[in-house]
Amino acid sequence: MKRTDENRYPQSAELFKFCKEALNIKHNFEVKVIDQHVGAILGFDPADCSHWKKGKKNIKSLDTVKAIAQHLDADERDILDIISGRKNLEEALEEYKGFGQTSLSARQIDELKREYFRNTTRYQTNFGINSFEEFVDTKFAVTVATAEELLLRARVNSLPVMLPEITEIIDSGLVIQASDSTDSPLVQVTHADGQTCVNYRSGDMKPFLRFLLAREIGRHVLLGNSYLPEQAPIIDVRLNIFAIALLMPSSLLQTALRHTVPSSDTVDQLATLFWIPRSIVASRLRDFIVQQN
Repeated sequence: MKRTDENRYPQSAELFKFCKEALNIKHNFEVKVIDQHVGAILGFDPADCSHWKKGKKNIKSLDTVKAIAQHLDADERDILDIISGRKNLEEALEEYKGFGQTSLSARQIDELKREYFRNTTRYQTNFGINSFEEFVDTKFAVTVATAEELLLRARVNSLPVMLPEITEIIDSGLVIQASDSTDSPLVQVTHADGQTCVNYRSGDMKPFLRFLLAREIGRHVLLGNSYLPEQAPIIDVRLNIFAIALLMPSSLLQTALRHTVPSSDTVDQLATLFWIPRSIVASRLRDFIVQQN
């Protein structure tokens, strides 16, 4: 029998790498994931597992996609994107990891409340001391309002929202630029002489990278001159809320929904229009439908 060339199916080899990294993420890197763990997802013996890893075995059936997605708790469409070559490994893993929370969990709220009541005076404003709920709601409301103000000042009225248009109206203390090397960190933030410089890896601007850069804009405008203490969970949620409000504002979402094709996947259409990750679009769309904002 003629020997099959290695990496005959490069997207299958890419899928193998994705599965291995996804298993590491799923288990919080507490388990040493080996090739056989990946093969076990599909019940492969060592020989089949090796063929999959080397791109000798074509992984493409829908039943296989469903099995992988179910085992990894992943979106089937992300698996299909890897197989079709629409997403590279890095982009798929960023999507799998997720981009953080847009609301506080019950556990976080309890922990933050304890801190709030231990140091209530630290959270006092010119209007007095608000309740914890009022304090958090105000933070989130200010976050959305800040993003909307930037969009208004930049006169953004078409899709997708272009980040250079936003940074142009922000004070000179923020610089966002592509690095000279494709091997540099994805996003690297430095501070010097009162200036914040956000360098991102040069190459194709992917949706997930736009979202990460929008978060850094939020970090600069929201926290740069903060007069009240910030706590890590609240910061993370605020940055995500800001990035979503900036890249997918309600006014443009309403317009976009009127132009989507009912017979096609709405999330996919919106992800393309807004140029942001599909998981972000799905989350934003759920909130928009429920809360109408």
